[in-house]
Amino acid sequence: MDKKMIFKDKSTFAMVGFLLMFWIVIDGKISVESLIIGTVASLGIVYLNRDLVVSDNESQLFSISFYWNYATLIAVLIMEIFKANIQVARIVLSPKMNISPCFVKVPVRPKKDFNKVLYGNIITLTPGTFTVDIDESNYVIHSLTEDAKEALFDSPLEEHVMRLEVKGK
Repeated sequence: MDKKMIFKDKSTFAMVGFLLMFWIVIDGKISVESLIIGTVASLGIVYLNRDLVVSDNESQLFSISFYWNYATLIAVLIMEIFKANIQVARIVLSPKMNISPCFVKVPVRPKKDFNKVLYGNIITLTPGTFTVDIDESNYVIHSLTEDAKEALFDSPLEEHVMRLEVKGK
């Protein structure tokens, strides 16, 4: 993408708008000063991260299906975190502590670096698992139990991250 053309792309303006809405939610008030600061900050973030935000082969990044896939990923993540919290609480509160800590290598399916890191962080957010390392072909994950280890393969979260992968032109 031509770096001089960064603010002429409609998807870039969509990202600025998204960041500005995020700013308004976090700031908690709508005033002229707040909107000016939020707009300047949003433009600065998009400009400084222009090569990360939009590339030539990601034209569908800001489509309705992308936002839907992202929203469903967040919903599934919240449910998985809730379920994992209950499982870990049962283990911790159990008198015999049925844990079998182990390291496991899980194949990396996402192609984009951002999605690889996103999935690694999602694994770490889910109680009972921790991403230790990511290389080109595998995640190295510490698991608290055998059940958590088995759940890493064919994970619904991984399927939702894969939906975020944008097909190249």
